Amino acid sequence: KLKCRDSKAKEYSAKCHNIKFLPFVTKPAGFSLHWKGSDYKMETMFSPAELYTAEHQDVVCLLNTVLNESSPSFKGCGSISLAVKDFLGLIRKPPISLVINQLKEVSKYCDDITLYQENITNACYKFLHEVMLQNDTNKAEIMAELKNCSFILVENTYVDPAKVSFHLNFDAAPYIYPLPNKYKNNFRELFEYVGVKLTFAVDDFALVLESIKEDSGNKQLTENNFQLCRRIISEGIWG
Repeated sequence: KLKCRDSKAKEYSAKCHNIKFLPFVTKPAGFSLHWKGSDYKMETMFSPAELYTAEHQDVVCLLNTVLNESSPSFKGCGSISLAVKDFLGLIRKPPISLVINQLKEVSKYCDDITLYQENITNACYKFLHEVMLQNDTNKAEIMAELKNCSFILVENTYVDPAKVSFHLNFDAAPYIYPLPNKYKNNFRELFEYVGVKLTFAVDDFALVLESIKEDSGNKQLTENNFQLCRRIISEGIWG
């Protein structure tokens, strides 16, 4: 039908978009986060409109099901040609809102960051970086959602943009952090736009000292915090 350019192809295509006949990818071995496909029985089928292809797996898998194109012996439907995918409406990118929510979801898991988690995080950064460069509308949506969100993966935790700068030459965790080089090199515009500073100002370092004081309460400073205060003053404020 597709090869013959059947005049009713569009009509058939629209009908197929919502018919549940495609299998989904189950949770990979060793995947410790919540996999959306785990919410369903293995025999559950989905419509093309409910699935994304495997190329988008890392930016949707926690919140959306993914098409299983493995062989039928592995519960998949087998490889689908590009023409058929196009006919079924499968050649599409997820909306920005879904990828932002995927990033927010993955950032909830802060204990023992896994390679899977790092890959998902990096894939979300890459997607958002690419779409924000396309137009100002995308930029505005991304900034509004992420400027106050703890989504930047540094030193095995997720922090908000206000705690990160492009340049920080001493250890001041868990209060402020330098942006990892791989993010500087690959996604610079994304992090600049959501509020990561070039360098921390004196006021930022003063806030860190205030935070250390509040965290210590009436107790004597620990050795670690004393050394941190020393670094903040000598290398931050006076550096």
